[in-house]
Amino acid sequence: MKAAAVLERAVPAVLAGWFVASVLSQHPDRSYDKLRSMDKTGTGILIPNWRFFAPNPAVEDQHFLYRLASEDRSEHTEWREVYSITPRKMAHAFWFPGRRMEKAVFDVASTLVHNPGAMTPLHQEAKKAAYRLVGDFVRRRIQPEPGYPLFQVMLVRYSGYDHSEDPKYDMVFDYERVTP
Repeated sequence: MKAAAVLERAVPAVLAGWFVASVLSQHPDRSYDKLRSMDKTGTGILIPNWRFFAPNPAVEDQHFLYRLASEDRSEHTEWREVYSITPRKMAHAFWFPGRRMEKAVFDVASTLVHNPGAMTPLHQEAKKAAYRLVGDFVRRRIQPEPGYPLFQVMLVRYSGYDHSEDPKYDMVFDYERVTP
């Protein structure tokens, strides 16, 4: 058999095997991850890990609310939303750059809410950074009012469109100054 004939059969067979291994390694069942061990590069470049759906998708919206407070903290405004989630349109399935802020808020809220068993220095630093990020995020969106130099932030989760469920109040932050 000529080398050209071998290549004509071998190349499609190798590419078909690679395709099947790549597709199977995307399966949610982690037992298929053994296929990825065939990728000797250790980078996942030959058999990628492109799971297209989250194993535990988010079922609740996370919101940061704020209220203004007097200097002695005896008077408060009502709780107000820092920002509103943009209503979805069909075009957002393909292009939705405004979703980045919502995703960032979700990620920061997850950092604050998820408390790993052992708080390593790295986890502690991530939480401190998340608190600073939330404070700055809210401070830039506050409408200051005379007589209310402080603000307080609350993280709330609720199901969004399903109004039958009560919101979950995850945490209330310490008071901060409206102007740093």
